[in-house]
Amino acid sequence: MKKKVVAFTAGRRGGNCEIYVKIALQELTQMGIECEMIRLHECDLRPCLDCPNGPCYAKGPDACVIKDDGPWLAQKFLDSDGYLLAAPVWSLSPCGVVTDFRDRVFGPKMDLSQMEAHGIPAWAEGRAKQRPGALISIGGALSEHWTSLGLATLYTTTFSAQTNVIDNINIYQVADPGEALMRQDYITKVRYLAQNLGHAVLNPQKDWENKWLGDLDDGEACPGCHTSLMIAKPGRNYVECAVCGRRGYLTLDQEGKIKYSWPEDNRNRLTMMGKFDHVREIERHTAEIYEPHKDEIQDELKKYRQMEQFTVKAPSKQKA
Repeated sequence: MKKKVVAFTAGRRGGNCEIYVKIALQELTQMGIECEMIRLHECDLRPCLDCPNGPCYAKGPDACVIKDDGPWLAQKFLDSDGYLLAAPVWSLSPCGVVTDFRDRVFGPKMDLSQMEAHGIPAWAEGRAKQRPGALISIGGALSEHWTSLGLATLYTTTFSAQTNVIDNINIYQVADPGEALMRQDYITKVRYLAQNLGHAVLNPQKDWENKWLGDLDDGEACPGCHTSLMIAKPGRNYVECAVCGRRGYLTLDQEGKIKYSWPEDNRNRLTMMGKFDHVREIERHTAEIYEPHKDEIQDELKKYRQMEQFTVKAPSKQKA
C-alpha cells in the first residue's frame, strides 16, 4: 500500500502558501507517495468546546458534539503516514483557523503518551503512531521580526500526536500575489523539505523522534526544534526554548556573543519522555491539589456560574 502525506494549508486559494505546498507535494509524488491537500479555510471548522470527559475521548473524533468538518479532518490525519502544515503569518502568528484546527483535531484525545500509558482506544487502533512531519510558515515582513510566532504556533499542532518534525522553513519577504515564485531560494528549500519528509515517510522503521533532516547550519539557537524563541528570566544563567522546552545554558565568547549548550532533559516536549512527564504532572496536580479541596469551593463555584449580569449576548443569540 502506498504511503500517504496529507497537507493542510491555511492560506488563501492560489496564494503563496498554497504554491509552496503544491511544490512540496510534487516532490513527494515523484517519490511514489500519495498526496492530498486540504484548504482549512474551506472547511466548516468551529472552535473546540473543551468538553469535560467529552465523547471524543472514548469514541473518537466522530463522536464530537460539534457537527462540522472537524471529525473528517481528524480522520484524514489518522489515515496519513506523514504530515505537512503550512500557514501565513498575520499578526506575529498564523491565522486563527490554525488554532481551531489544532484544538479540534489534536489535543488530549490524540495524546499518544496518554494512549500508551492507559491503553490505545479502539478508534485509534493501528492509527495511533508517530509520524514524520514538516512545517512551513510564510510571512510578508522584510525580516523575521514580525514572524516570530509563526513556526512556534505551527509546532503546537504536533505535540499531542507525537508528530516528529524533521524539517521546517520560516519564510519571510513573501507577501504579494504569486511572489512565492520569485524566490528561487525558498523554492529550493521547500523541495528539500519535501524530500526530507518523503524519506522519513518511506522509512517508518527508523526512529524519527527528535531527529532533524533540515539544514544543520540554519543559525537557530535550539538544536531540537531549530527555532530561536527563548524564555529568559533575570537571575538565571539559562534559557528555555519556548517551543520544545529544552533548557540551554548561556555563556559569552571572547567577542561578547551569546553561546548556548543544550544538555538533554525531560523538559523536551518533542520527545515521548517529555510528554510522559507532562501526563504525570497533570495527574499529580489533580490528585494532590484539586481533589482534596474541590468540595470547599462548590458554593462559590455555583455563585459565579449563575452570575450573568455582565453578559452581553451576541446578535445571533438574541431573540427576534
